[in-house]
Amino acid sequence: MRLIKVLTCGLLLCSAGCSKAPQEKAITIVNAAAVDAPLLERLRTFAENELHVSVRTLEKPKLAGRKDFQTLEKAAQRIKTDADVTLIVLSGFNNEPKHLAVVPENGIAVVNAQALYTADSEKFARRMERMVMRAAAFTFGMEPTPDPFCVTRDYRSLEDLDTMGRNFSPPWQGRYAEEALRRGLTPVDVFVGKDRQLPAAP
Repeated sequence: MRLIKVLTCGLLLCSAGCSKAPQEKAITIVNAAAVDAPLLERLRTFAENELHVSVRTLEKPKLAGRKDFQTLEKAAQRIKTDADVTLIVLSGFNNEPKHLAVVPENGIAVVNAQALYTADSEKFARRMERMVMRAAAFTFGMEPTPDPFCVTRDYRSLEDLDTMGRNFSPPWQGRYAEEALRRGLTPVDVFVGKDRQLPAAP
């Protein structure tokens, strides 16, 4: 009887010690079979360097195949946790010209990679980087800026999209940082080797 009690206490202590700590709040990029692993990591690193908050990725290929933005957004709601301050889903839709849909009240954005695709892999990667940055801003309720170099500005075509910068203008950087802090995101400094990561070129 005493042995059973000792074993029971040991199991309880072990399970308490092994219980999962709460996950750190972050921006989460969900890949619904839209990009390959190297590009997904490039998007994560780029966003983290530019936003100065934690950015993580999830592979959710089962989310692919949803017929429209609304259906995918509802599916994304089911996987979003309290730790996902913003959930950015990368997917693709047939015959859908829209590039990005954002639901700020749910903290969810859906990027239509199919409408952004080009055989030029570098141009495609930069388009995706811009969409992730736009999604991060718009899920926080930020408006497009008139600054012609800011990634949040309005654009008229893919060719116009390709000419804009890939980061926020200084005022929008400040606004984003304030809102990120308010929502519980911890600021992070990103380093490459011994040198701090420089702002990305347009």
